[in-house]
Amino acid sequence: MHNANLQNYIEFLLSAAMQKCRDLADAQDLTQETLLAALAFSARGGVMEDPRAWLLSVLQRKYCDALRRKYQRPTVTIGEDFDRIDDADIEQELIGKEEAEHVRREVAYLAESYRSIIARHYFYHESVKAIAESLHVPEGTVKSRLDLGRKQLKKGFETMEKYTKNSYMPQVLYVCNSGVCGLNDEPMSLTENDTLAQNLLILAYEKPIGITDLSKAIGVSAAYVEPVVNKLVDNELMRRMGDGKVYTDFILYHADDYVKYIKEQEAFAAEHVQAYCRSLGEAIEALRKTDFYSLRLERYMMINIAEAGLYNSPQRHRSPQVCPPRPNGGKWIAFGTVYPPNYTIPKEKRGKEEYSLSGQRRAHIDKYLDAKNLKLYNYETSLYPYPKHYGYGYNFFQELECDMLKLFYLIRHNIAPETVDCDPRILKGIPLLEERGFITTRGGTPELLIPCLTHAQEKEFWGICQKASSAFAAAIEQPLAEYLATHKKKIPPHLKSVPDQKLTMPYEPKTMMFVFAAIEKGIHPRDLGCPCPETFAVMD
Repeated sequence: MHNANLQNYIEFLLSAAMQKCRDLADAQDLTQETLLAALAFSARGGVMEDPRAWLLSVLQRKYCDALRRKYQRPTVTIGEDFDRIDDADIEQELIGKEEAEHVRREVAYLAESYRSIIARHYFYHESVKAIAESLHVPEGTVKSRLDLGRKQLKKGFETMEKYTKNSYMPQVLYVCNSGVCGLNDEPMSLTENDTLAQNLLILAYEKPIGITDLSKAIGVSAAYVEPVVNKLVDNELMRRMGDGKVYTDFILYHADDYVKYIKEQEAFAAEHVQAYCRSLGEAIEALRKTDFYSLRLERYMMINIAEAGLYNSPQRHRSPQVCPPRPNGGKWIAFGTVYPPNYTIPKEKRGKEEYSLSGQRRAHIDKYLDAKNLKLYNYETSLYPYPKHYGYGYNFFQELECDMLKLFYLIRHNIAPETVDCDPRILKGIPLLEERGFITTRGGTPELLIPCLTHAQEKEFWGICQKASSAFAAAIEQPLAEYLATHKKKIPPHLKSVPDQKLTMPYEPKTMMFVFAAIEKGIHPRDLGCPCPETFAVMD
């Protein structure tokens, strides 16, 4: 009997084995042993006149052997036609084991809607009617799923494994977002430290893929893949199609995308830095005339003017980027970057400086003690090479920054933290806040080092920034539009949710290129003499 014909008896053997063993694992083992014997017998040229009877006889003998082993009784199996394999057959036996093991894996790779029905019907002998009633679906649906499940089993048995490199060499996916995070820092927290979720998103990016193919590609049973996929779908990082396939519903960049055009980006910045410096110089002059000027606030402003000017300049030439409402209170657009194992930037693609920048974040608290509204604005750039947000014991930036904001309010108003409900983690982290330049201690009393504005001062500050960034944006509008028209990321044709802004984001001239250029021209000092987190607070 050929292996292809033997496939037709797999379900029959599983059903018979389950009747005897009453245990799924034991039944699978018994079925595998029977298949091994059949494969070995066929390889030696044996012919099964009545395959069903032959297989049942082998299965019965194997079952009896297992019982004798269980009760430690000696056993002698008679008849080489069934399961005696001599040394000459070892190689063929190993091949047979691989085939039989593949059969067992195929069941695990099935999607839950097929896997559970296959198991209930063939392993536990539940009738189609009973399954339909318990699932509240028509009997025709159960029969259809049984049929499709059987076809997938046969197809899987006939083909080689479809493992991808992600199954044995996982990549890293960093998910970021524009807009407002969810209550638990979604979407970043949905994939953070979750290698399986990251690589499922990578595998489902180029084209929609079914659960079975996805689990095979990653080399993990569908029973473990499905809950992760469901979480990603529920939280809108993945989208499910009508045929059950899923796809990653946001743009993925490769690490090389951020340095692909590094020389062209630097050239653009060098050509147009005068427009930025002109706007920045006027803004610094206006800021110095206020009663809340500080060098730290000047640094924050110079970053904001460059970032806002580069972002707003091309907006007239493309549709607005609208962040849709998301589960758990979020309002965001996700984007991700894929890093291969041990990735380093190629030497020929390194810039004059390290230009890293995270977009502006804002934490806010509407009511805290006597305060109606508290705000904390934050950037993270390569000008501040410190682990600003790590080591405090928090899982999410948003939670940490809200507690930092509360502590800054207490310090600002000379309120002892122990007299109010203050998270012990942030109190324990006070030495870190001091080490990283947020606060200082004089005479045992903590003081704020970050700028702290009133709401009226905040309004004046943003007015200065907006005027300067608008002037910068107008000056570079045409040349930047021409540049971006020829620097766009290609995305899969089924992906419809990506705004124009995300198609050009990694290729755009970088904010920090202009900031470093201004520093080189002496407009602002590079070293402020101590750690200077690009952060400021707003409170009355």
